[in-house]
Amino acid sequence: MTKRSRTTLSQRSRGRTRERWLAGGALLSVAAIWGSTFFMVKDATQSFPVFAFLTLRFVIAALVLLPFVLREIQRRGTLPARRDWAWGIGAGVLFAAGYIFQTFALRTVDAGRAGFITGLYAIFVPFLGLVVLRRPIERRVLIGGALAFVGMVLLGYAPGGTLLGDLLALLCALAYAGHILAIGEMPRSSDWRFLALAQSLTVAVLCGVLLPIMAAVRACDLDACAALAPFADALPANLPSNVLFVAAFTGVLATAFGLMVQVWAQRILPASDAALIFALEAPFAVLFGVIFLNEVLTLVGLAGCVLIFSGTLVVTVGAPQTLATDQSLETVPSEAAD
Repeated sequence: MTKRSRTTLSQRSRGRTRERWLAGGALLSVAAIWGSTFFMVKDATQSFPVFAFLTLRFVIAALVLLPFVLREIQRRGTLPARRDWAWGIGAGVLFAAGYIFQTFALRTVDAGRAGFITGLYAIFVPFLGLVVLRRPIERRVLIGGALAFVGMVLLGYAPGGTLLGDLLALLCALAYAGHILAIGEMPRSSDWRFLALAQSLTVAVLCGVLLPIMAAVRACDLDACAALAPFADALPANLPSNVLFVAAFTGVLATAFGLMVQVWAQRILPASDAALIFALEAPFAVLFGVIFLNEVLTLVGLAGCVLIFSGTLVVTVGAPQTLATDQSLETVPSEAAD
């Protein structure tokens, strides 16, 4: 090898190293943003209708993503296929369910607690894949699931939660797991920008439709309506400035920006590295909850969080490279997402 060739290889190596550091830092910033949304959304929706907030948030996200989709349509010279609409809407329904369950859960449980329970989606994915797609479960998944189960038991004895709130957070994790499987089965020829836009629009439309329906439930005396009472908010009389700020922050940064950074960074970093960085979302949720909401984490709660976090790492870090990379384009929510 000539001296010039060695110099060129050295320059390329340094360039790749810088690029990896930049990608890692970008993903870390996204994980911090996602972690911060728990306490922000909890504060914003305590007295503001959840469905109104989610409608506003995803309308903003859709408006941010729309120019990128229009530019791609202009470049290709073709409109998205009907199949792409079907995949986007289908995944969007699961996406909406996850956000609805999570946001209502945040009304009754601590932000950090909700973050760790939501993070169980990484463990639910392979179990749901076994049921829906007949994919075999590896030993690491069973170990991670056992650790997370023990962690959930310990977390259940810690303050800062309710039975309804914990259940809603678990349903959120299950919905996100279904969303991950749906994204993993999407045709690779479909444009990720349009799929992101279609899902954002689906969430916005569904929440916009549910808002007046659930408001009407408040005046209903039937037993079925009574069961839905915890989810029935009145129509908003105004739009507080703090709610608008949180909706804009989560819509622009946590959803639109986070997704674009994720797609770019996942083309540079190995899936195991990205999974480890994304797993920091839950500790960030706890940190911001303690700092801004004065939440308290007892030793029992801390032990539960550590076990859930460990179980998540066992499942995600040991995942096959190709599967993790394919799914990571749009699935590590919590915009998931996240």
